[in-house]
Amino acid sequence: MLPRLEKRKCFRHDFAIRVAIQYVSGPSEDTIHKGFLANKSSSGLCLFTVNPLHIGEEIRLERNVYVPFQKAKVKWTREVNKQWYAAGLISEN
Repeated sequence: MLPRLEKRKCFRHDFAIRVAIQYVSGPSEDTIHKGFLANKSSSGLCLFTVNPLHIGEEIRLERNVYVPFQKAKVKWTREVNKQWYAAGLISEN
């Protein structure tokens, strides 16, 4: 069985520094949420946020030089601790 990293379609680039990102989720596009990128690839990224996201949820990423797409869907999510959530996003573009 291959290790998890070798199963990915695209190579992930980890960030050594916190890269802030803004995104909009849910039916209301009035609220802009903030998060931090953990890693990214051409087809997805890992986002840390204080707002829980839900599998299948579609979000719109505000323009950011580190992300090659603007629309994404939540593939997986987990609670890191009482304050932070991690979510794996896949590109919808």
